[in-house]
Amino acid sequence: MIVIRSFYMKKETRLADFIMGVLFMSLSVLWIFQANQMMKVDVGIGPGDYPKVIAVGLFIVGFLQAVMNIRVLRELSSLNIKLDRKRLQRLCIFVAVTIVYIRLLDYLGFLLLTPFYIFFGCWFFGYRKYVTSIIVSIAVTGFCYLIFRVLFQVILPMFRLF
Repeated sequence: MIVIRSFYMKKETRLADFIMGVLFMSLSVLWIFQANQMMKVDVGIGPGDYPKVIAVGLFIVGFLQAVMNIRVLRELSSLNIKLDRKRLQRLCIFVAVTIVYIRLLDYLGFLLLTPFYIFFGCWFFGYRKYVTSIIVSIAVTGFCYLIFRVLFQVILPMFRLF
């Protein structure tokens, strides 16, 4: 089903999928190098082992995505790619908001800041059901908190502005 879908997609979409696959593979390699610098333990699972597993999974997904769309490289000369100024501005705005979110996490904490970030993402990408966005923002934040704090025992940033 995936191969059939990939065959009928537009060339621009296949190029984007190929690029994202290569970026996922690159990110996973960087992630593995960073995880190797974490503390090693003699027995059991150390702090770097879980990120390595996720990075290997990300590499496999990126590899499959790139391979499924590799034929677009042969057709690259026939693509007429135009850089849309409005889309580029929106991308820069979202990247800037993400950087601000990351910088503010240490001061405002994960539980306080993340619902606003998720809500902003919903609004920014055109989802206009505000009540649903609020519920999803709070639910996703709570779910992530439970998974990381309770299950994996990862200390998330807490509010410490005062």
